[in-house]
Amino acid sequence: MLRNIAVIGAGVSGLTAGYALKKIGLEVEIFERSQSIDAFGAGITLSKNATLLLQDLDLMEFLSSKGHYPLGSFIRDYKKAKVIKFKTLDKNFITLDRRDLVLTLSNRFEELGGSIILDSEIESIDPASGEIIISTHEKKTYDLILICDGIKSSLREHYFDEQKPQFTKYVAWRGMTSIENLPKFEGNDKVNVYYGPGGHCVHYPTGRGDLINFIAIEHNEIWSEESWKIKGNKSEFLNCFAGWNEELLSMFDSSQEIYKWGIFERPLPKKLYRDKCLLLGDAAHPMAPFLGQGGCLAIEDAYCLASLLKDKEDLCSIVRAYDRLRNSRSRWIQKRSKLQGIFNHVSNPILAKIRNLLTKIIMNNSVNKLHSYNLIKELSELKKI
Repeated sequence: MLRNIAVIGAGVSGLTAGYALKKIGLEVEIFERSQSIDAFGAGITLSKNATLLLQDLDLMEFLSSKGHYPLGSFIRDYKKAKVIKFKTLDKNFITLDRRDLVLTLSNRFEELGGSIILDSEIESIDPASGEIIISTHEKKTYDLILICDGIKSSLREHYFDEQKPQFTKYVAWRGMTSIENLPKFEGNDKVNVYYGPGGHCVHYPTGRGDLINFIAIEHNEIWSEESWKIKGNKSEFLNCFAGWNEELLSMFDSSQEIYKWGIFERPLPKKLYRDKCLLLGDAAHPMAPFLGQGGCLAIEDAYCLASLLKDKEDLCSIVRAYDRLRNSRSRWIQKRSKLQGIFNHVSNPILAKIRNLLTKIIMNNSVNKLHSYNLIKELSELKKI
């Protein structure tokens, strides 16, 4: 019988897991190496495959008051912003400020009596015994350890595989602006995606006042910065997207601060578990953000584990079932996201026309398939076996 669980990392995966596990009556401690859990100010999109789970966890009531329901998504041409395709979305799709998501998860976890221990870096773990050693030289032992410390996870590297994060040859630029600076197009309050040669852009309201989040991704062979995320130079940013729609560029220029980072990914390990340790979120399956599924998969991981722990008692069968469910799903999304990047950034004019035609034909089915994945149903089928 599991009694206590350590969660390493207070990001979306760690906090969702902590809350979901606390909700079923387990003792959970979350360790965060930073002095606070304030997330980087940026947007996040959550589609039905995640919001369905958040609804079951009694979290959507809190999140819906903070987020924005765009109710639709436009795919546009980079130059004239001509609509290539429009996709209707329902209230199962929400856009948020990441800080509001993290704050909601942490507040709800603590309201249940969960403990978040800040400024505590885990120096080492013993997967077999469940012992962890904290930077304060304190030792603690747990029945299960969840590694949720992101793509840079040194714990994964030390205890699972030697795979290191790999640069994808994509560089992202992100900023925030206010709603009055949006391009004056019909549907500017919805998700808007622009396909262009060697790059693409996305913008949407976050629900935090009138803040608009935008991200622009370019193909770039080199990432030479020591940090993966740095404060970007606005002139350099605008130059990268010279020739794109003037209203879009004006919106970019209105942001007070621009951040730039290289997009990295990490191949999944053969197994997502080792003895009493499990990988969740970006520590397990970081990927390029072209499908908007990074946060959704983190929530799926957390929900999946909590459901298995609620229904099963044998830890070996729990971790194997988790690995089987999450490994195959994550591999598929990771590969699909890579293909989407290539699809979005077509430069050849003839191929771009073919791409746009395909978008008109397949977008609805493609998005529906992605968003309609139902982990609750998959878990219920597992119980029948």
